[in-house]
Amino acid sequence: MQGTHLSEEAWLLWHLYEHFELVVVSVEYRLAPGHKFPVWIEDSWDVLETLFSSKNPVLSGLDIELDLTRVFLAGSSSGAGISAVLSQLCRDKGISISGVILNVPVVCDYRHFPAKYAAKGHISSYRQAVETYSSGAMVMVWNTTQPSESSGTDPIASPLLGDLTNLPRHVVFVAGQDALHDEGIAYAAKLKEAGVPVKIEVFKGVPHHFAQIPELTVTTRFQKSFRETLEEWLKPE
Repeated sequence: MQGTHLSEEAWLLWHLYEHFELVVVSVEYRLAPGHKFPVWIEDSWDVLETLFSSKNPVLSGLDIELDLTRVFLAGSSSGAGISAVLSQLCRDKGISISGVILNVPVVCDYRHFPAKYAAKGHISSYRQAVETYSSGAMVMVWNTTQPSESSGTDPIASPLLGDLTNLPRHVVFVAGQDALHDEGIAYAAKLKEAGVPVKIEVFKGVPHHFAQIPELTVTTRFQKSFRETLEEWLKPE
C-alpha cells in the first residue's frame, strides 16, 4: 500500500513494476489547508481497512486475487509519515502488516522533537538543509496542518512520539541534506530500541527529493536498495 499520491511516486513504482508482480494501492487523501487534521490519516485508514475487509467493494468486481498475508506499507515524505501511523494503528487493531518502507519520512512536529534525539536541544538538520524542504518550509507545514501546537504531540500527527513496540520490520531511507534527516534517524533509533527489526540507509549529501532525479547515481543506489528489500521480504518463508 503506497502512502503517497501515485502520480508523485510514479518514478519509483514504474521501476518496481519491471521487477515484481505487485498490486499497488495508492491513497488520494485529502490535503491541508483545505481539510483539517487528521483527515488524511482517516482517509488512508479507511482505504487500508477496506482492503482487509471480506466485503471489499473496490476489488470485488476485479479479476485480482490479493495475498493479504503479504501487505507492505510504503511512502515518501508525508506519505512515509502516514505509513508510520498506519503501522501503529494496524498493530493496535490486530491487522497484520509484513513490512514498512519509509523514505525521507515526516514523523515528528519539530516543536516536540524528543530531546534525547536532538543535538544541542534542537533538530540540527533544520539548520543545515537549504533546499526545497528547508526548515522554514517544514515550520510552515506543521503550522498549516496542526490546529494547535499541542496537537503535534498526538502520535497520529507525530508517530515518533508513539509506542513503537511490536511493529513489523522496517527500512528507513534518509537523505543527508534534508531537513527531515534527524527525524528519520530518530525513528530508526527508536524502532531499534523497541526491538523492531530495522535497517536504515543514509544517502549523504543529497536533498529531500533526490530519488526523483533519475540522473543521479545515488538514485540508482536507492532504487536498487528498495528493490532488494522487497525481494528479500517476498521470499517464501
